[in-house]
Amino acid sequence: MLLGRANESKYLENLYQKEGSQILVLYGREGVGKTSLLLDFVKEKEHVYYLAGAVSEKEQLLRMADQMGCEPSYDSVFEKIQEKHCRKKVVIIDEFHNAVRNCEGFMDELLRLVHGSWENRSVLLILSSSAFWWVENDMVSQIGKAAYEISGFLKLKELSFLDLVRFFPDYSIAQCMRIFAVCGGVPGIWTTFDKKLSADDNIILNIVDRRGPLFDRALSEISEKLREPAVYHSILSRMAAGCDKLNDIYNETGFSRAKISVYLKNLMEIEMVSKVYSAKVRGSENAKKGIYRIENHLVAFYFRYIFPHLSDTERMDGKAFFEKYIKDDLRDFEAIFFKDVCRECISLMARAGELPVKVEEVGSWCGKVGDIDILAMGEDGQNIAGICCWEKDVLTYEDYEWLMFCLKQAKVSSDHIYLFSGGSFDDRLRELAAADPNVRLIDPGML
Repeated sequence: MLLGRANESKYLENLYQKEGSQILVLYGREGVGKTSLLLDFVKEKEHVYYLAGAVSEKEQLLRMADQMGCEPSYDSVFEKIQEKHCRKKVVIIDEFHNAVRNCEGFMDELLRLVHGSWENRSVLLILSSSAFWWVENDMVSQIGKAAYEISGFLKLKELSFLDLVRFFPDYSIAQCMRIFAVCGGVPGIWTTFDKKLSADDNIILNIVDRRGPLFDRALSEISEKLREPAVYHSILSRMAAGCDKLNDIYNETGFSRAKISVYLKNLMEIEMVSKVYSAKVRGSENAKKGIYRIENHLVAFYFRYIFPHLSDTERMDGKAFFEKYIKDDLRDFEAIFFKDVCRECISLMARAGELPVKVEEVGSWCGKVGDIDILAMGEDGQNIAGICCWEKDVLTYEDYEWLMFCLKQAKVSSDHIYLFSGGSFDDRLRELAAADPNVRLIDPGML
């Protein structure tokens, strides 16, 4: 079974075991592992796999017929698909949005396969797509009544930090955190890395060096999905430099606020940017509103380090560029995503019943003068508040006092305190945790 996909594999198997025919739409961002999951699922099942290209309907049919070894007609293709009798056949159309967009009657023809001439032979039709924004926003209107025939939707999300640690078993937590910060939970990126090399060397060879396979990936993700990439580049560049409010982006770019709002909305639609909302607490008047963040890790890395210095990528090798522009700042960049890792840890502990509070929601609070990295609200009114500190070697008692101040600003009681550190803790914090069972210290070795 694939790493981190036990639930998804079980879902597919349960659907396969159902009586009759079904249609499933499986979608998620490029590289998240959709095809790997599907091919693992069908490895011992009768199946047909076809990757749809962005071509005309005639060309699409020619490609399908060529793969099946038959005449270029839907009837011939479908007869070939059902040629070998079995209890249930799995038919996978990968990147099916390419066919739907360019072949007006494609979905109607697929429905004939599922419900037409072969009604006594069951089919599990899986329509897979990396155009997740299209699936969620435009697909239904384009396929019309065929949407009523869909049995289910399965969105494949990025893998977790814990999955990454399992994927790189010989790396330290620090090296895994570095890869996670730069690449996120996208296994299609992880697999380009050589596990015999260090995290830094892999980042240099694959992403920083202009000849690396992932050097242009961040820009290609934008150009393939959005028009006017130059505007998006400007907005993302300013966000990567620290602008997290609409007004800040307006002051830095000169674009109108209305225009920026539209472009941010488009970036959120493709999950490249998110709008950060603080947990709902009594001190809402002290919270920031309208905070934006780059969610795509590789895009955040690219626009923070490479985009501002593109000229030097031409005249410097990857290692020299890394040493000059990235190395000394990278731990601060990692700290942004270390907070996600800590919240993931809290969620895992909640599911395992290892928390003193039955948590309903794990979030954060962005204050006007300070933040609460973790704010896990319990159904009984209790909460867990926490600090996530990766960029400092030592988490201090003064950091704990600052958290207490932020809790007062948020008007939240401090029932349980969880302090996460990428390094160590000072003596005063250790003494506090030893004396107060409601204060817990967590270092990387405990994640």
